[in-house]
Amino acid sequence: MNERAKGYLLTAGGIMALSPDALIIKLSGLPAPAMIFWRGALVGLTLTLVLALFWRARTLRQFRAIGKAGVLVTVFYAISNSCFTAANTYTYAANVLVIVATTPLFSAIFASLFLKEHSPPRVWIASAVAMIGVALVAGEQVSLNAGLGELFALVCVLGISITFVVIRSARAINMLPATALALLITVPLGLPFYEEPATQIGWIAILAGGFFFIPVAYVGLTIGPRYLPPSEVGLLLLLETVFGSLWVWLVLKEAPTELGVIGGVIILAALIGNTLLGLRRERRIAA
Repeated sequence: MNERAKGYLLTAGGIMALSPDALIIKLSGLPAPAMIFWRGALVGLTLTLVLALFWRARTLRQFRAIGKAGVLVTVFYAISNSCFTAANTYTYAANVLVIVATTPLFSAIFASLFLKEHSPPRVWIASAVAMIGVALVAGEQVSLNAGLGELFALVCVLGISITFVVIRSARAINMLPATALALLITVPLGLPFYEEPATQIGWIAILAGGFFFIPVAYVGLTIGPRYLPPSEVGLLLLLETVFGSLWVWLVLKEAPTELGVIGGVIILAALIGNTLLGLRRERRIAA
């Protein structure tokens, strides 16, 4: 398996594990700020324990080995995670959805500026087509009134885009310790909003997300970007838009609109087309 295929597999797998996130939040019955605490505590602890079991005596050495690049990943992952949660508190989810859909564009710009890694035309075309799909998914729920929530969403996009660029630039370094630290340092931020789920289903959702789905997602989103250009990682993030809505529909029977379904198909078509073209180009180069 070549590096690009490995990057697609790991990143897409991580995003698929992340896709039930909206459903988990809904089932938990908790407000978004309380999720900062639970996600930071449970996911950060889970990742740290898994790394400690894997590395054993080498654990502290691996954490120190992240260097300055790892510190940047820690800071920007913490910022993007917290801002995404805060954005969903202060504005409409549809607005957050549309703003986060600009991640591939910002990732491509930052990769070009800092890595001199220029995105091919197919990536820009796929990003534009996917943006149309996201706009259809968001539909009439989008509000034109910008405020604090939209600012948080934009900071989230900038943070995650820079994170992908840093991971790509330091691909020889294992950034999983930085990801664990990023989650752990958000615990004090979420502590003032501490709240427990009121139902058994809420507890199951919190624990399933904290101990399985979100840790798996962060592993994929930390390792995958080592093998893919940041713009393509940003594009794959839009899978969450499609499948996140699907899980909510299947479990909570919140059916998407006809425009939402069309938008989801457009997003998938853009992502699949870009992925196939990228893999075909990689095979040609290898040949």
